Amino acid sequence: MNKFVIGIDVGATKSHLALFDTEGSLVDFGHWGPLNHEALPGSFTQFEDELGQFVMRHLSGSGISIQQLEYSVLGIAGVDTKIQHGIISRIIRNLGIERFTLVNDAFLGIPAGSPSGTGICANNGSGCTLAGINKENRMLQIGGVGYISDDRGGGGIMGRKVISTVFCELFRKGKPTCMTPVLLEKLGASSKYDFVDKMYEKIDDGLLSVASCAKMLFEAVLNNDEVAAEILRGIAESYANGISCMIDELKFRREDETHIVFSGSVFVKSEHPILIETIKKKLLADNGDYRIKYTLLDVPPAAGAVIWALKELGGAYYDKVCAQLRNM
Repeated sequence: MNKFVIGIDVGATKSHLALFDTEGSLVDFGHWGPLNHEALPGSFTQFEDELGQFVMRHLSGSGISIQQLEYSVLGIAGVDTKIQHGIISRIIRNLGIERFTLVNDAFLGIPAGSPSGTGICANNGSGCTLAGINKENRMLQIGGVGYISDDRGGGGIMGRKVISTVFCELFRKGKPTCMTPVLLEKLGASSKYDFVDKMYEKIDDGLLSVASCAKMLFEAVLNNDEVAAEILRGIAESYANGISCMIDELKFRREDETHIVFSGSVFVKSEHPILIETIKKKLLADNGDYRIKYTLLDVPPAAGAVIWALKELGGAYYDKVCAQLRNM
């Protein structure tokens, strides 16, 4: 009986599933919407139902039974605590998946972007998380839990920062920014006194998402807006400080090459290099004696889940898996 592995990347915006055989050949690749239980109105119950549909759609569509899964790796946004890990582990077992590794989705960027399978992933998409794995396979997550970890990245947080910055210019004598007239126009506000009402109206009607406002930061920086640049530099500094802490905590060696992988739509699809350039500049100042290699992820993070699963079975298929998923 042929054997297979599944790699799953679950996010708050989109989710991917990659089905491979144990020789590293692609069988199927699937897309789903948000599956982070924190983004679903039905929480864990809805997560279990939709994850089951997602998995079974691609297994049955390929004529594969769940018993033929040799190993699975699932990187799931919203796995930030031991309690969440326990609940979702039980859900995965309920689906009939017996041999698996469950991690926060940020960890997938490491095997997807670092051939050694070690390093640090700075994820900046819907959320904001740092993940690290060292040579001794010790793992550490920093951030991803909102106000508790003072997260400064992620589309939602950055969008809220745009909105509050505009409000401060309008009503708290904040520094002028070109984001203000852009947002007022987007809202259809005839004056600043309509700002709050229009914001609620557009969000409640689904005509404006807070996360979509994050794009204004990069557009403003392209127009030499210093307020936007200052916000992005502050976000970059937060990431860099977290990475420096990760280097210390996981005891990465100066003589070894330390891989830092940038993943998530805000990093990967950024229209301005200020975020990554500022992170690199600060890391050079703070960790200049380390051999750091930077990678901007060019494969879906689900590739990292597949590589991880195949490695658990003793296979080394980094290049083969990445080549098949690079254009997905």
